[in-house]
Amino acid sequence: MFASSSAQAAAGLPSLDVDFLADTRLSIADGEPSWFNDWLGKGRYGGEHWGNGNQEKLRLAEFSILAKAEITWDIGAFVHAKYDPEQNKPLDLVEGYLTYHPAPTSALAYEFRLGLMFPHISRENTGVAWTSPYTITPSAINSWVGEEIRALAAEGKATYRTGAHKFSLTAALFGFNDPAGTLLAFRGWALNDYKVGAFSQLPLAHIPSIGPDSDFLSNQPFWVHPISEVDGRPGYYLSLDWDYAKRFKAGAFYYDNRGDPEVLERKQYAWDTRFWNAYVEASPIKGLTLLSQYMRGNTKMGFLKYGGKRSVDVDFEAVFALASHKFGKNRVSARYDWFETTDNSFKAEDNNDEWGHAWTIAVSRDFRANDQLILEWLRLDSWRPARKTIGYAADQTQDIVQVSYRLRF
Repeated sequence: MFASSSAQAAAGLPSLDVDFLADTRLSIADGEPSWFNDWLGKGRYGGEHWGNGNQEKLRLAEFSILAKAEITWDIGAFVHAKYDPEQNKPLDLVEGYLTYHPAPTSALAYEFRLGLMFPHISRENTGVAWTSPYTITPSAINSWVGEEIRALAAEGKATYRTGAHKFSLTAALFGFNDPAGTLLAFRGWALNDYKVGAFSQLPLAHIPSIGPDSDFLSNQPFWVHPISEVDGRPGYYLSLDWDYAKRFKAGAFYYDNRGDPEVLERKQYAWDTRFWNAYVEASPIKGLTLLSQYMRGNTKMGFLKYGGKRSVDVDFEAVFALASHKFGKNRVSARYDWFETTDNSFKAEDNNDEWGHAWTIAVSRDFRANDQLILEWLRLDSWRPARKTIGYAADQTQDIVQVSYRLRF
């Protein structure tokens, strides 16, 4: 039987700690409707259809339950479940895995994870329930990670310390992430703080190149289930990280789901998706964080057609730079995002080109021990020709203002 106290854990006895996070959200958004409403908007929230005005919403953005168990000195478990009214399955699992972290006997330490997990890609989403301490809305890169990159993985990590330096090498084999890339191809990049549940689907806009009435990809429905195993082939990821005195960090990450792009099961394709992610992070003075991430990759699916091309073949690229200063209980953060997709095949039938950029400014204040109030302004400017197929101009500019109160208990 587990005891819910840190004293039990310190004594080496099994323990269980449970945290709750409630995020209440007020949003005001203009521009095109959100992609959550089957359109091509770039934000979690959007304006009225056909640009006829703002939408104001007050809602519960999420309610997360996080349980962390210490089973023995070395073995633990973590579960993150989330209730979200926008989710396909209102109550769903975000992460759930076992950990094994033996006490180091030298400068070299090891740790292992087994289960459903986020790979360690995001440098923003380091808060409770995979939230960001800097802004409400993460960058385009980490928004996509929250939407489509989740893996049922066996992961090992080795860390070597020498002086002020710490070097880490991580490697994993994984499955259940074959459809990753679907959103990037048919919707493009987006900026939102949504984390898809393991059993939930995400909507796709009703563009004419997909769906049951399409002459191009009739087998692709207007939704994607990112956490799915389609082709029975494991993927892998690798990362190398360097930390100098907790003041300067840098790293590189490579992901390849080894999807077979010709396999279709349960209305889902196995996309062949691979990418590089690199980051640098610095804390030159107390309270100041400077952070940048860069991602570049490719995703493809479908049979080879004339010209030796797949039905969909899209290169994607994004970068952001963030500066955040924390003073006392207050924080001010600013971020610039740039993103792009390049379609390499059959543009006449299915044009997935895209270009865009965004500015985000957020101010926050901590209350009590764990609560946080955040005010954020996000401006999105993007160009995507596919918008014209559903009645919108290719160029769209959107402003989203949000107020979030995160209550943790």
